[in-house]
Amino acid sequence: MESLPKKFKLLFLIVTSCAMIVLGWNILHTDWNLTQLFHLLVFGMLAVASESLPVALPKGGYVTVSYPIFLSALILFPLGVTLTAMALSGLIIFGKVASEQPFYKRVFNGSQYVLSLAIAYSVMDFFKPTSLQFDLKSLLLYLMAASIFMVINITIVSIALGVMFEKSPWAIWVSNIRWSVPNFIALVPLGFLLALIFQNYGPLGLSLLFIPLLVSRHAFQLYVDMRENYLNTVEALVQALEAKDTYTSGHSARVGKLAVIIAEGLEMSEEKIESLKYAAVLHDIGKIGVSETILNKEGKLLDSEWKSIRSHPFMGQTIIKNIKFLFDIGQIVRHHHERYDGKGYPDSISGEKIPLESRIIAVADTYDAITSDRSYRKGKNHEEAINELKRVAGSQLDPELVEVFCKVVTPESASQMANAGQIKIASSY
Repeated sequence: MESLPKKFKLLFLIVTSCAMIVLGWNILHTDWNLTQLFHLLVFGMLAVASESLPVALPKGGYVTVSYPIFLSALILFPLGVTLTAMALSGLIIFGKVASEQPFYKRVFNGSQYVLSLAIAYSVMDFFKPTSLQFDLKSLLLYLMAASIFMVINITIVSIALGVMFEKSPWAIWVSNIRWSVPNFIALVPLGFLLALIFQNYGPLGLSLLFIPLLVSRHAFQLYVDMRENYLNTVEALVQALEAKDTYTSGHSARVGKLAVIIAEGLEMSEEKIESLKYAAVLHDIGKIGVSETILNKEGKLLDSEWKSIRSHPFMGQTIIKNIKFLFDIGQIVRHHHERYDGKGYPDSISGEKIPLESRIIAVADTYDAITSDRSYRKGKNHEEAINELKRVAGSQLDPELVEVFCKVVTPESASQMANAGQIKIASSY
């Protein structure tokens, strides 16, 4: 934990200290007996089993089928029992996730579970709920507690990921809340049903619901895996191009990363950054339709060869447009060689008529072209490339984007780009 950022260490200290105080207070003020210990054992085991089968989220963090177990315990038992069981589920996990997760992460997870559940319980308790029953008031209080738990849980995790990786916690929150909603919708009703069944049928009834819980977890895993498969399709397209064009090898990865840095500097939404990333990585995919002889020619191109090269943005749009999961990035790819002064191709549009994402890719593409070695010249250094970008700002490139680029791309980050290989789009930040 010594290598972790200072801000994360401070957050870790605050979260764990608060959780220990809350947990200790509720343990001391719980009327413990054999029944409560039995409840702790049963729900603790279920929560540990669920936490050992997580589903990773795209921007870091993960979700599990623990939601209904946490929430049913919240409305069934004294808070000391619930918090103890859930704290243990964060600390004690098995399987692959156990070997991959450092102990400090387990402590942090257990702590944020305690705080999230305690806050949800406090709000629910404010309305003085009656004993659990299947009526409108109980349902509304349960849904309110469940929603508060989810929001607080994701907020703490997003802040932690933000300070850990120096990313916007808000952007991570928005992304993860979007991916958590399907899990929430699928699992939260099961929590209320689980509580009712346990109240009436005890542990035996729980066994009948645990299988549907695992099925729900499997369905959400398939949902995330489907997205991963889509991204693998993008990577396959890039690899096909890189195998054909020696210059493009690594170029797509660098342009993709540079484009994302610019977009983050503009504070674009997470969804737009996602589509920009696909477009930037695939901006040259149309070169698949251009002859290798032309692509790798060292001398001056003939007019007919230059015309073939210039067809690649349109060809790229044609390749992409029928792939539905790639959103509407075909237009972005089509216009990445337009110039700000209107002298580009294929449509000779100018200024803000060019899609913002295409203008961003143009800046990233130009920078990488300047700094990359070619058969007929050696690539320039960062300072020289910046000077060249400033020279063509307002004519070839959007001047405002060049200004942003100069602020957010440092010599250090540029050096890292130079060593970039195949891009892994599905990687978490």
